[in-house]
Amino acid sequence: MIIGKDFNSKARAILGIMIEESEGRVGRRVSVQVICEIMGIDKLESKNLLEYLESKDCIKIETFGGPYLYGDVSLTKKGSLRYKK
Repeated sequence: MIIGKDFNSKARAILGIMIEESEGRVGRRVSVQVICEIMGIDKLESKNLLEYLESKDCIKIETFGGPYLYGDVSLTKKGSLRYKK
């Protein structure tokens, strides 16, 4: 697991991708595969980042399955606000 500034910058980048892919809509599903392809991250790193963001109530894991363990995630209002901070 990545700890520190690099981890937080990647978590913030995921929120940015989610805002772009969901057109800024809270609750709209975004494919984890798309996020991972854009970020160039693997299954383990994506799992850790997504679980971190979910623990901070920035995202909601919507579906399980697919090549990256989680299938779809959605942005929460808190996640949107945190990205804009």
